Amino acid sequence: MQVIIKGGQPSGLLLDIANELLLGQIEFSKNNFSLASKYFVSAVDLQDTLPYTEPPFWYYPSRQSLGNSLMKEGKASAAENVYKRDLKDYPRNGWSLYGLTLALKEQGKVKEAEEVHKKFKHIWQLSDIELKASTI
Repeated sequence: MQVIIKGGQPSGLLLDIANELLLGQIEFSKNNFSLASKYFVSAVDLQDTLPYTEPPFWYYPSRQSLGNSLMKEGKASAAENVYKRDLKDYPRNGWSLYGLTLALKEQGKVKEAEEVHKKFKHIWQLSDIELKASTI
């Protein structure tokens, strides 16, 4: 996919990402987690085509939404893979570290979950937000 940048931003692509995330969140709120995950996969795929820039064009990793939806679907193993992939790009992402902890615990990977949770606690230590999922 060729990303067209006008006015310094890939505006069309950003709107496409926002649209997929919105549709996914609508389905998520209806407990249609399988359909929500499909929209979130699309958002992730679109976000992956964005060119690198600091700060990033899109403000948060869409994989956080996908991982959370997969967890609600009961697909902890798939969520684990999504969170691990996100942490390759954003190794200090507390949201994804928290989601990964939950995914590992769900699969009975207690030792690995404890190690990830230690990293999360270190990174999140100054936050005033208590997480219950990898998204708000």
